Amino acid sequence: MGSTIKDIAERLNISVSTVSYALNGGPRRVPDDVRARVLAVAKELDYRPNRVARAMVTGRSDTIGVVPPEVSEDVFLSPYLHLALNGVFNEAGRQHQDVLLFTRCSETEREEMASILVDGRVDGVIFIAPHFSEKAVELAMSTHAPCVSISGVPVEGVLTFCVDNEAGVAMALQHLYDLGHRKIAHIAGRLDMQDAIVRLQSYQAFLRSKRIPYREEWVGMGQFMIEGGRRAMNALLSLPEPPTAVFCANDEMAIGALMEAYACNRKVPDDISIVGFDNSPGTAHVYPTITTVAQPISDLGAAAVRALKQLIENTEPEESPIFPAQLIVRASTSRPMEHK
Repeated sequence: MGSTIKDIAERLNISVSTVSYALNGGPRRVPDDVRARVLAVAKELDYRPNRVARAMVTGRSDTIGVVPPEVSEDVFLSPYLHLALNGVFNEAGRQHQDVLLFTRCSETEREEMASILVDGRVDGVIFIAPHFSEKAVELAMSTHAPCVSISGVPVEGVLTFCVDNEAGVAMALQHLYDLGHRKIAHIAGRLDMQDAIVRLQSYQAFLRSKRIPYREEWVGMGQFMIEGGRRAMNALLSLPEPPTAVFCANDEMAIGALMEAYACNRKVPDDISIVGFDNSPGTAHVYPTITTVAQPISDLGAAAVRALKQLIENTEPEESPIFPAQLIVRASTSRPMEHK
């Protein structure tokens, strides 16, 4: 059996409460020399804190909650979610925080979720890409639980970490434009999600800036899924005047578009160029490799953890919530056929 706070107190001939305050950083201040002696004896006696007892003293569980975009079949196969969770888990470990993953959020009654947020099981919550119909963020705000978001729909009072979508889309489209493409289509994501909306709007803005007519038939809905990318690409290639390039709002749709292009006997990039968004691992392991816009998804997750920890400690986060995008040029883009 390991040593206890009482053992440390007896060794130093001080009160148990003083030892507790020294080990837990409060709630009452302990002189630095006393705290140093407590920590030294705790190490000598191989003291291991009782987390339940510590939570009773500090009022914190040292656990953060994470709510995925939605809980549906196979949602955790998403490369975006993999990378976001990787960043969250790694930084949580560095911050000495546990992570509670809400795997029933979309099925949970509002009252049940509210109780989880206020009963001490978590100190705060990170929402990953919440969509417009998701009420969980508003619920968290109503309980005054500290919360932040990654790439989600903006909610007043909630710090949202995201990539600079406008700049990223402009990079992708400028790359295609510089190659000589003027017939540029777009495969959009779910339009109840913020990233999809901003990327579609940025596509439209780029066309206006270059005086290229906007054509509704050149915008397909891929729902951020591989199969959606395939369907949208099939529709684009079936048009009397198909595009020479396609910008996809994420890499999964770009992979689907690539697959469908070959199924329709089109060569990439000779017959049609494809650009994705995210720089997920799969884009470098298909043929041809896919030109894409890199966003630092794991870094967004890590930054969200740091900011949430600061909010829990009543400190104002200082880190910028907007992260830069980067164009990664690979083999799926080239000059259009008529310019070769």
